[in-house]
Amino acid sequence: MHTRDPVPTSGSTPGHFRAGNPGFTLIELLVVIAIIAILAAMLLPALSRAKQKAISAQCLSNVRQMSLASMMYAGQDREVYPWTFTAAVGGAGIAWFNYIQPFLQNTNVLLCPAKQRKAGLAKLTYIFADDRTVSGYGANLQIGGCSFPGASWLVQPLKDTDVANPSSTVYLSDSGTKAVDSTDPTKCVTLKSPEKAQSWVLEDPAGFGGGYVTSDDPNWGGPSVRHAERSNVGFMDGHATAMKATQWYYRFTPWLNPGFGGGSTTTGKPRGT
Repeated sequence: MHTRDPVPTSGSTPGHFRAGNPGFTLIELLVVIAIIAILAAMLLPALSRAKQKAISAQCLSNVRQMSLASMMYAGQDREVYPWTFTAAVGGAGIAWFNYIQPFLQNTNVLLCPAKQRKAGLAKLTYIFADDRTVSGYGANLQIGGCSFPGASWLVQPLKDTDVANPSSTVYLSDSGTKAVDSTDPTKCVTLKSPEKAQSWVLEDPAGFGGGYVTSDDPNWGGPSVRHAERSNVGFMDGHATAMKATQWYYRFTPWLNPGFGGGSTTTGKPRGT
């Protein structure tokens, strides 16, 4: 008996049948994977840059908050800025960030998100503040001064009216580098400058504490260029911006000197020296 050949289903060729939905071939899967890999390679750098910008923006916000908190502190203390530090016998004491804490929302502001507390920091044999608080930002010693009777150190803190050019005088900055004492701003702090575990006193490399800035001392330092080769910098008038260290940090810099301010063509020894 003669039987009729089966009629091919729509979309199939004679002699070939598919059960259910057709699947992907190995070649098709490899092509898709290759396309995804290419897209990821294109997108990851952009995502990384976006993340770094977000971190820098958060840090800049921290600097603004601390600058304003310092101004509020001064407003309640005869317009005098907080001590950079006051130390008792033994070396421990109170730092600028302790003085302004009542004017901050929380202590997280004291830590730059690009330099959170490292594992080794908790193991430091010496942390200055009595309450063990640390900060990744440095306050300008020429503004806040210091008091350490045990070492015969006394540099009085200034009033805001003692600052000649508040809008161009640095008060706070990302901090934490071992600087080089040089009048060449391209040599003082670079991307290769050693990073310190904690550094909360900002000073001219030839200033009152310049010897500590250029040493391995963990408390004193120059600006850290951890945000796309820039530091977030806060000024005496309360504003903050990102700047390259080459723009403002070098031996006898007017940007830290309250008698001059940035952009001044006149320079002189740092206050306290």
